[in-house]
Amino acid sequence: MDFLPLLRFPIEWAALALFVVACLYWERAGFTGLGVEGSVAAATIGFIAGYDATASYAAAAGIAALAAVLFALATGGLLQILQTDRAVGAFAASLVAACGLGLLTRTGSHALLTEQPSPGIIRGTIFDGTYAEDLIGSPWLLAAPFLVALASWIYWRTPFGLRLRAFGETPSLRVPGASAARTRLLGVAAGSLFVVPGVALLLRQSGGSPPVALGLLALACAVAGRWAFAPSLLLAAGIALLRTLRPYAGSSGTAVVSLEIAPFLLALVYLIVLSRRALRITATRQSRLDPDTL
Repeated sequence: MDFLPLLRFPIEWAALALFVVACLYWERAGFTGLGVEGSVAAATIGFIAGYDATASYAAAAGIAALAAVLFALATGGLLQILQTDRAVGAFAASLVAACGLGLLTRTGSHALLTEQPSPGIIRGTIFDGTYAEDLIGSPWLLAAPFLVALASWIYWRTPFGLRLRAFGETPSLRVPGASAARTRLLGVAAGSLFVVPGVALLLRQSGGSPPVALGLLALACAVAGRWAFAPSLLLAAGIALLRTLRPYAGSSGTAVVSLEIAPFLLALVYLIVLSRRALRITATRQSRLDPDTL
């Protein structure tokens, strides 16, 4: 058995972990993690279209980040202005972004998806052209653990994180010198920024078919992990492993389809069987509302 494809596991896990982080930020900002799927689609559009327009990977990454943040701010702003249902509004906005991505990928070939060697990797190592080059030479993968740790630190240890959780849980809260609307919008914008490295990692793995619905899988992990960082990231490992096993399906149509739907079935098991009480968040000190810090 060839174990080389399993080297993709850290990449899949890192990308999904970043999406889980984004879901936690969106949820605590009060806009539901459903919007992360739209952020992923917007960032993917930015990467593909940006590279087509500039032929610069760095510029494409900047355009992807801008697209993700603009999606978050537009969605969050509209939901606040219209006072509509957060889940329905975030899901509808995500569908618009996902449809835009589908239309873009059908307009012909795109350099980022077809160029060889693929951009975004540090060249000149002995691992060029091997499975290991994505592990050794990917700045995105090397940065992913630090980005997740940074997101956790901001979320739990900074005044901004405290305000984000406070305003997300109690939008009517009034704190002198702090705007609830601004804090929540900054929260979804920050969450959307974390999807950009994840999208960059997956675009190298997906060939000509950008990934879809991974934001929903990340949301399932966040829910099943009771909206906490560590258990959500741990649960994401199972989904990442199933996605890593897809090359072993070979040419069997049944095996390919089975491995494609397996992550979604595992998410279903998480939510229905393993975490039946995940939606009932217990009363804890998670808000940590310190008036002096606020």
